[in-house]
Amino acid sequence: MGHLGVTSSSTTSMLGPATEYTTLLPTPPPNVTLCSQMHTWSNEYDLFSRVVNGYLTAACVTIGTIGNVMSVKQVRFTNFDRNRGVGLAVAIIILAFWDTLLLCYSSNPLFHAFSQIANTASIWSVVTITVQRYMATRDPFRTTRQNRVMFCSSFRGGGLGNGTKNRKQTQNLLHYLSKYRSHFRVPVFLSTLAILVNVPAFFEIYTIQCYLFPENRMAYGLQISELRLNSYYKLWYKVVFRMLVTSCGPNIFILSLTVLTVLLLRGTSRSRKQLFHMNETAMDRYSSRATMLTMISVMLVIKFLLFRSLSFVLDIWEVTFGLRHRVHQYIYLVDISNFLVLLNSATNCLIIYRGSRWLHEKLAERNTVKRERQLCLNNSNSKRRTALIQASWSQALKLTHNQFGGRVLYAILLKNPQMFAPFRSAPASSVPSKSSTLASLTAIGWREMTSPKPDKQPIVPIITLDTPSFGEYEARLDPYRETIEDVSEDKRLLVEAAAQATLMSALTPTGRTKKKSMDLLMNAKFHAIAEQIMNFIGELIEMMHTGESEHVITARIQAIGKIHHEHGITFPSSAWKEFKSSALSIISNCEFGSEEDRAETLEAWSSFLSVIIKEMKMGCGATEWWNTKTL
Repeated sequence: MGHLGVTSSSTTSMLGPATEYTTLLPTPPPNVTLCSQMHTWSNEYDLFSRVVNGYLTAACVTIGTIGNVMSVKQVRFTNFDRNRGVGLAVAIIILAFWDTLLLCYSSNPLFHAFSQIANTASIWSVVTITVQRYMATRDPFRTTRQNRVMFCSSFRGGGLGNGTKNRKQTQNLLHYLSKYRSHFRVPVFLSTLAILVNVPAFFEIYTIQCYLFPENRMAYGLQISELRLNSYYKLWYKVVFRMLVTSCGPNIFILSLTVLTVLLLRGTSRSRKQLFHMNETAMDRYSSRATMLTMISVMLVIKFLLFRSLSFVLDIWEVTFGLRHRVHQYIYLVDISNFLVLLNSATNCLIIYRGSRWLHEKLAERNTVKRERQLCLNNSNSKRRTALIQASWSQALKLTHNQFGGRVLYAILLKNPQMFAPFRSAPASSVPSKSSTLASLTAIGWREMTSPKPDKQPIVPIITLDTPSFGEYEARLDPYRETIEDVSEDKRLLVEAAAQATLMSALTPTGRTKKKSMDLLMNAKFHAIAEQIMNFIGELIEMMHTGESEHVITARIQAIGKIHHEHGITFPSSAWKEFKSSALSIISNCEFGSEEDRAETLEAWSSFLSVIIKEMKMGCGATEWWNTKTL
């Protein structure tokens, strides 16, 4: 059968079929036990054992081993190379090591004692991880000299010639063991203690020579020792002692420490809020941390109970009722218990490492959706948030010389070259002439270029607003404009150069641009679309200021999205992302009374822009509301 010996009630599970002996005998020798007398299982059990101990166990061992190795590799790069959470990383590595050994030892009952050691060490590694999280929560600033990486030590003993060698050395696990050896003291101590605790397991079974009558040959089989059958040993060591060190004791300890950790996190969050007057984004971050820690710990405890409780129940069953004539039923439970223990070891690192990342993403998405819904029109903070948005909007217009839309559109186009199509195909009449704009603009010209995606519809925001002529843009953008008849040629050139510099500083953060981008900034259609974007945002802010309901505002945004959808216009996710990031970048350059006002204003703008993006997607029909991914 090849049963796993991790279940402490393994009396029957150790009595598998005889193995490996090649001497053929014509007749059974005297005084030799017949192997056929050691097991008489039914055909139903043979099929059950083949499925559980064969296919399912093999799949569990393979997937669990690969998962543990991948988790160790990921922990190694993210924690060791970046020098963060080294203690927790070491605990996860030790856990993966013992879980992998437990999975490997499951195939042969001869490794019963080793599987018991790996089982105990795995349980204690989970306890160590729980303690690590509790200590990090109780005193997050606690550190030692060993926690700090001295970069000079990586280049010790050489100049540039040793750089390649030392960089390769950082990928060596032995190098990590040497650098962070102090973090391995507790795991190594617990592993050594697990070996000592399970020394009696080496004497629970022994091999005997037996005769396989159907095959007419000698073989080796496993026999239960007198120690394992001793009633005092079963009661005090297998039940009481192991209950304290491998089942109930660790489980109660993990649960208690988890509760303390959660209480500490909540108390710390309240203290931070009272002391620093934290904004909602920061509070969401801390509450998400508490929620994630709680969920991971609860999953570990529940998984521990579900997958390991049957082993403990079988121990009590054996001591209380004995096997008697229930061996054929008992062996089914033993196989199931062994498989559940393997499944627990195969999913430990998955829950602790991968599960934490998955929960972090889900909680971040939940907080984003919550902030997205806070358009802040119907709660106590609505007036203040609207006032912050309006005040920063006025500053943003001044900072960009009323080119907020142009700055945003320029950033979007730089990151999305496929959106250049409508500007490349602009007719000659749309390009400003020398008589209506700066003399230097006509010399630039607009080069015809083919779209990298000609099958895509040009992305032109269709906002039904009155579009002023380009001459009005020029008059607003050119504070130095003078009548040509009133100035000399030299002065006119200076005025035009100053106007062009003003335009560049308004539309680009650095005031510098390449020739190709300069052509875009001088295009009349570019300025028309930029003006529409700015007017649309200003219209929404004004609606919020005048107290329009959230339903009216979202309906207005969806109406614009619907117009785009009717014209077959879609926006890539990268365009939405750049729209939001560039707008927030402009707002962050405004002046604020305090850092708290800055954080609160940026949070309000982030929520406001997320609503625009979501409702535009709703209007465009690009996504359903339950699949909307906020940026």
